[in-house]
Amino acid sequence: MSRVPLAIGATAFGATGLASVAFVSDSIPIDQSAAVMILVGIMGSSLAALAGLLLVRAPWGRWLLALGLAASILLASVGGTALFWVSLTVGSAAVVGLVGPWLTLWVRQQPVAEKLGIVPVALITAGIGAPVVVGLASWDGVHWFHWALVAVTGVASWTYGRGISFGIWGFKVAVPIAGVFVALNTSQPGSYLLLVAVVATAGAAWSRAARRVTALITPPLPPPAARRESRGTDQ
Repeated sequence: MSRVPLAIGATAFGATGLASVAFVSDSIPIDQSAAVMILVGIMGSSLAALAGLLLVRAPWGRWLLALGLAASILLASVGGTALFWVSLTVGSAAVVGLVGPWLTLWVRQQPVAEKLGIVPVALITAGIGAPVVVGLASWDGVHWFHWALVAVTGVASWTYGRGISFGIWGFKVAVPIAGVFVALNTSQPGSYLLLVAVVATAGAAWSRAARRVTALITPPLPPPAARRESRGTDQ
């Protein structure tokens, strides 16, 4: 593995961690429990982006890593602690490395032969984005049912990505039921954010494009070949 992508990716991931810790340490007016949930989501998505960048040279890895870094620095700026300024300095250098020409030859340039599409990708990545959405919605305090919704979404996302039928039915049934329950027990305006996210997720799961991952495509089998029986002559 080249040292340049490794150094850029590690710097960006480290700066994201510093900014996330700075945000949790001084997250007012967001409750600290909600800040921890947001941190879990940002670090999880950044870890997935780092793996995509370094292991499979995916172009989306650099942009998702840059997005997570920018989001963590923006959230950390609410407190303005000394750790925030450190993360801002390190993160600025990492952003330059991510968007600059140094990764052009590293990331994969040729397009994928068959893309999944926006809907399957959104459902597969819903598990790592759920903590951020739920954490922002429950800004005044996280309860057990908020974590339960994150867990249900994570299981549905993982099983859907594995091609297991439970995943798509989890998005169709389990996530909407849990999401509506959590939204009814969440303060406004966070409840509206949860309802919008749940409706969008359920609508995507019921679409035809979502079945591409779990659909079992069986090619037509050729007709059985006729066997020729040779009759031997008794001598």
